[in-house]
Amino acid sequence: MIAVERPALAPPPAEAQEAPEPSGKQPSARARRLRAWAVRVPSGGGRVAIVLTVALLAGTAGGGALLDGRTAFDVQSRAAAAHQNWAVMRADGIPDSELAILEQEWVYSQKVKFLGIGMEFWSPGASSIVDRWQSQAAAIYAADLVRYRARAVAADQGLHEALGVEPFVQRKARLDALSVATRPDELAALGADWSVETKLVPIDRNIASAAGAVANQVLQAQNLGIRSDPGPALMTRAGDYATLGALERMARAEFLTRTMISTRKDLQGRLDAAGVTQQAFGHAGSEIDTASLYGIDLAALQARVASNRAAYGNAATVAEFNTITGDLNQVAAAADGAVNVVLSQTHVISGVALYYQDHPLSCEEAATSMALTHQGINLSQDQILAELGADRRAEFVDSSGRVRWGNPYETFVGNVNGSESNFTGYGTYYPPLVRIARAHGARIIAYGSMSAATIYARVIAGHPVVAFATWDWAWHPRRDYLSFDGQWIPFIGPYSASHVYTVVGVSPSSVLINDPIRGQYWISKGSFQAGYSDFNEAIVFA
Repeated sequence: MIAVERPALAPPPAEAQEAPEPSGKQPSARARRLRAWAVRVPSGGGRVAIVLTVALLAGTAGGGALLDGRTAFDVQSRAAAAHQNWAVMRADGIPDSELAILEQEWVYSQKVKFLGIGMEFWSPGASSIVDRWQSQAAAIYAADLVRYRARAVAADQGLHEALGVEPFVQRKARLDALSVATRPDELAALGADWSVETKLVPIDRNIASAAGAVANQVLQAQNLGIRSDPGPALMTRAGDYATLGALERMARAEFLTRTMISTRKDLQGRLDAAGVTQQAFGHAGSEIDTASLYGIDLAALQARVASNRAAYGNAATVAEFNTITGDLNQVAAAADGAVNVVLSQTHVISGVALYYQDHPLSCEEAATSMALTHQGINLSQDQILAELGADRRAEFVDSSGRVRWGNPYETFVGNVNGSESNFTGYGTYYPPLVRIARAHGARIIAYGSMSAATIYARVIAGHPVVAFATWDWAWHPRRDYLSFDGQWIPFIGPYSASHVYTVVGVSPSSVLINDPIRGQYWISKGSFQAGYSDFNEAIVFA
C-alpha cells in the first residue's frame, strides 16, 4: 500500500467557535458571513465537514492570504484527467487490481468538495498529489508493457519449440505481430493465444493423426463396399477444426477427440467384421462353384447369397456383419454337403460311343470323336486329321542341345502313322481340337488347364472329358522341347509315351476310361491323377 500523506487540517479558529470579539475590534464582513453560514449548518457528520472547511478558509483568511481558486480548479481538472486516463489504461489491458490504490485515493479526494473541488486540492501542495498519481500510473503502464511483452516473447519461443520445424512464413508472422503490438492488451492477447497454441500442438497432432486414420478406414470401407458413415462427415469437421482460432479449437478439441476415438473404434469393428464376411462370401462362392460342376441345383443357395450381398451393402454394425457371415457359412456347408452326397455315388455317362484309334498316333482324334457322339455329332478321325493339317518337318537338335519340333498347340506334329519314340510323329493338343469341334456345332464347357477334381465334377455332372495323360498311368519326368516358333512344349517322350482318353464315369474311388487302344475300364483315382498330372490339360464337352 502506498502511504498517502495528506495535509493536516488546523483546528477551527476562535471566530469559527463563536468566541467573543476582542474589545474595541469589530469582526470583518468576511468573518461575519462565515460565522452566519456555520451557524446554519445542521448537526452530524456533514456539520463537522463543513466546520472543517470553514475553519480552513477562515484560517487562510485570518492569515491574511487570499484563497487561490484558480489553482484548486486546475488541480481538480488535472486529477479528473488522470482518473479518465486510468479508464483508458484499463481498456488497454491494465488490471483493475494495479489501479486499485489510485482509485481509492481518488474516491477519498472527492468525498468532501467545496465549490465542486475535492477538499484535498484546496490544500497547499495539492498539485504534488496529482503529479504522483500521473507518475505512478505511467510506471504501472510501462511495467505492464514490459511484462506482457516478455510473456508474449516467451510464448512465441515456447510455440516455436513445441512445433519443432515450422515454415519461416509462419514464424515471421508472429514476430511481425510482436513488432506492431504497442498496448498491454495486444501483447497479452498475443501471449495468451500463443500459449494456448502451444498446448494445442500435441492435441492438434493427435486430431490430425486420428483424421488420417479415419480417412484410411473410409477408403478401406469403400474398397470393401460397406458404409463408412459417419467417417466422411467427421473428416469434414476435422478440416473445419484446423481453420479455427486457438480458443475455439481448445473449446472443441476434447469433444472432437472423443468423437474421433469412438468413430475409429466403430469403423475398425466394421472393417474387421466385413473382412470376415468377405471371406465367408468367398468360401460360399467357392463351394457353390464346385457344386455347380457336379450339376447340383443351387438356385436356393444362390438366392441366399444374393440376399446377403444386399444386406452387406447396408450393414452398419458388427452384429449385422456377423449375421451375414453366419448365413454364408451355412450356405457353404449346404453346398459342400450336396457335393459329398454326389461323390458318394457312382456316375456313368450314357450315350458316349467307344472308338478305337485308326492310326498309330490318332488317339486324340479318336477320343474327340467319342466325346462328340454324346451330342449326336459323328466326326471321323480322318476328317479331324484332315482339318487339323500337319507340320511334317523333322525334329532336330540345335547347337544348344535343345530338341526343336513342331507346335502341337497349332496343328498335328509329324506323321500320324509315325512313332513318338523315334520322333517321326507325335500328335496335337487341345486348341486345334476345340476349334474343329466347335466348327461342327459342338458345345464346349471348358478346356485348357484344370485339376483332376474338376474332371471328376464335370463327369458327375454328365459331361464327357477328353484328358491328356501318360500311356501307363504313371508320372514321368518331363523333357519339354522348343517348338519351331519358339514355344516350350510339354513333352515326356520319347521313351515314355503320352496318350489321350475319354473319361465317361466316376465312382467314389475310381475313374471309368474309354481308351482308344485298350477299350473301356476302371482305374483308381490315384493312378488317374498320377498319369494326368504330367499335363493337367483337358477338354470338357457338353
